[in-house]
Amino acid sequence: MQEAAPPRRDLAIGLPASLLAGLVVGTIGTFKHQVGISAATGAGLPVGLVLALTMVLLFLVALRVAFPTRWYAVAAAVGIVASVALLSLPGLSGGSTVILRNVPGIAWTIAPAVLGAAVVGWPRRARKRTAPEPGGILETDQRDRVDDTKDH
Repeated sequence: MQEAAPPRRDLAIGLPASLLAGLVVGTIGTFKHQVGISAATGAGLPVGLVLALTMVLLFLVALRVAFPTRWYAVAAAVGIVASVALLSLPGLSGGSTVILRNVPGIAWTIAPAVLGAAVVGWPRRARKRTAPEPGGILETDQRDRVDDTKDH
């Protein structure tokens, strides 16, 4: 099933806007994925990680549902992954000061890319199964049909 191609003007405006929005979503998630986890002990519920991943998933699904093409979701997913990758680069201290090397940090580094691939790759809608055309004795021909509306 082919997707309808949007006009080039819409793509020229929408793709950079989706990329920018993806960068914003990825940045917010990167800074908030450690919420609920103590930096000193590493204990606590990963509320921030759950909320950040939910934000990424809902944002990408919304783009996928709202537009007839998957290119907007692709651009947003690229922005999210680029933001996470950029903010996970080592700083002056030798490691990232934004994404810690703990379970939520590792999950945040990997999960947005997996979610992006899953949402972008998911089919738009399931194909409807159609009943096979009747053949043989079930086949009807309009010429052989008796019209019951005639007065006899």
